[in-house]
Amino acid sequence: MLNEDKRNFRRMQLNAQAKLTTLEPIADQHFDAVCVDLSATGLSLQLDKLLELGTIVQVNIDSTSPAIAPLDATAKVIRASKESDGTVTAGLEIIQFN
Repeated sequence: MLNEDKRNFRRMQLNAQAKLTTLEPIADQHFDAVCVDLSATGLSLQLDKLLELGTIVQVNIDSTSPAIAPLDATAKVIRASKESDGTVTAGLEIIQFN
């Protein structure tokens, strides 16, 4: 089931508002982000603050349709980089759907 970029699952382009709440190592920090894309196992975000690798966060993305449930998941930061414009790009691995 590998696709052309060697991922196990296809990524959906989203560009949806996301809310993050840190769980570990420091709990209850809140961040607004944009979910750039989403797959069955992870997501890519753009935000203003650089998150430490290994940080566990609660991710919430509201649905724009009553037919689609909002996303509520626990995820781990596995990649984070600061771009030249100051924007942070982060890759998160979904640990569990809540």
